[in-house]
Amino acid sequence: MTTLVRVVLGTLLIAHGLVHLLFVVPAAADPAYPFALERSWLLPEAARRPVAGVLMGAVVLAFVASALALWGVPGLAGGWSPITIVAGGLSIGLLVAFWDIRLWIGVAISVALIVLAVLRPAWLDPVLP
Repeated sequence: MTTLVRVVLGTLLIAHGLVHLLFVVPAAADPAYPFALERSWLLPEAARRPVAGVLMGAVVLAFVASALALWGVPGLAGGWSPITIVAGGLSIGLLVAFWDIRLWIGVAISVALIVLAVLRPAWLDPVLP
């Protein structure tokens, strides 16, 4: 049962990372599309695409590494907490830089993952390698 839980949770970690790639998907003629690189309250126009590209790549790689750590891949198995904290922080950074109120759920998921990684509650121990 623990293996199944690890597989499902790792897949969800990867999915959360991949959702950030929606910033490069063309908006469907909808001005309310929340994943827009054209709108940033933090970055000047010339820096938006390069910064977003680096952050998106880092977020995806970090969440894949988090999943691999959860799955017990040698070299990563003991590092689930710090990897997840970094992944969540990068995610929050990207979402806040290109903020739209509908992105709150992504921020909430990343904050929850950071809290779990920092606190490491006892019920999480059987799932972690």
